Amino acid sequence: MPSHSEKPKTAVVLCGGLGERLRPITEQIPKVMIPIGDRPIVEWQVRWLLKFGINDIIFACGHLYEKIEEHFGRSGLGAKFSYSIEKEKVGTSGAVKQAFSMVSGSSTFVLNGDVLCTLNLSELANFHLTMGKVGTITVTQLRSPYGICESFNGILERFVEKPLLPHWMNSGIYVFDRDIVPYLKDKGDLEQDVFPKMAGLLAVYMARDLWMTVDTAKDLRESETKIKEYKDWLGVTF
Repeated sequence: MPSHSEKPKTAVVLCGGLGERLRPITEQIPKVMIPIGDRPIVEWQVRWLLKFGINDIIFACGHLYEKIEEHFGRSGLGAKFSYSIEKEKVGTSGAVKQAFSMVSGSSTFVLNGDVLCTLNLSELANFHLTMGKVGTITVTQLRSPYGICESFNGILERFVEKPLLPHWMNSGIYVFDRDIVPYLKDKGDLEQDVFPKMAGLLAVYMARDLWMTVDTAKDLRESETKIKEYKDWLGVTF
């Protein structure tokens, strides 16, 4: 049983990715600073955290981190900002392990910096405490990127455009207790080097909320069409 006894009050936002599929934009700014609507991706995420009272935010960053620090500084929007800066590429596992030295409590949210979601973080935190594991992975239902045809004897019986599939994928949203640190690699990725070796040690939270990730130019275009809905849900006006 992990030694946690409190809900996380901190969030580590993973911002070190090179965003290679969004070049040439990411040659000038980090992927998380690409604007959606009139705000950078990561500012929408910060406002999501603030909606649930998470105001101690650590940016785990490397590539062009100065752009993030120039935008947020050390405080603003009702939050305190800190920066865990990679001197070399260490992957998502190494980034989280390094950032944990700046986490004040016994647990923290950990988020991929290119994800926007309407997930209720308070409910996620309660689930994590109830499950009593060293970490919780949030998953979202996989949607087919294509229209699906169902046929019989060469005749179309049903056509479904981009249906939900019976599979659940990692959403890039986690809760980690400090007790997970010994499992983290100094260099490596959570998805490839850590999670596959932690079967039975992690909880899984199934989320059915609006979820967007910005990894390609197509993702960026699609997120632009949804950002007003997201802004309304956040309840922000500017």
